[in-house]
Amino acid sequence: MNREEHLEKKFPTEDGKTYIQSLDAFNSKSTLNKILEEVRSPEYKKKVIEENKEYLKNVSMDYQLGYYVGEHIVNRYLPTLSTDMIQSINVIEVSEEDTIENNRLDREWYLTTKYQDNWSGEEDGSKEKWDLYHQHNKMLGQKYLPKELVCHLGLLKINDEKEFKDGLSSSLWDCDMCYYNIDVENIKIVNDMEIGFTTITFQLD
Repeated sequence: MNREEHLEKKFPTEDGKTYIQSLDAFNSKSTLNKILEEVRSPEYKKKVIEENKEYLKNVSMDYQLGYYVGEHIVNRYLPTLSTDMIQSINVIEVSEEDTIENNRLDREWYLTTKYQDNWSGEEDGSKEKWDLYHQHNKMLGQKYLPKELVCHLGLLKINDEKEFKDGLSSSLWDCDMCYYNIDVENIKIVNDMEIGFTTITFQLD
């Protein structure tokens, strides 16, 4: 019995559904639809509203300012490499030789992972091969990127520098493209009152 004959024998089901109708019913309960059902529920909406109220109650203006300044830095200043999976608008070209080697290491690691339909969502793959690929990416950053990232902005009124730097650091972390050290103690902020600029400087990690 081939697949078509099997389906013809099995369908319609007892409730009168054809194969296509049964497939549609199954797909309607897919993971995506289940998530959509959850986020559209009154309980979920109430939970989100309460979480957002709590966020506004606790967040500082300096943190928010730092976060949005970070987004400006990502869009205006942050450099990335031509070998990077995610790139900013400032892309530095890597040599053909280094690109070929980076692609090789990436491929060798990728082939040890459970990918596509077999991926469980858990971390897997060869740690040794991942470390080699990660180390090569880090080496490329050291080789091609500026040692300092100097960002010139209009004068910023910052009341709480730590809160501002926390927001700045979170923003650069969230972009998933930053090679630079974003530890709060390593971010340098200077106001030049004569020229009227705030300069924010990061060191290559």
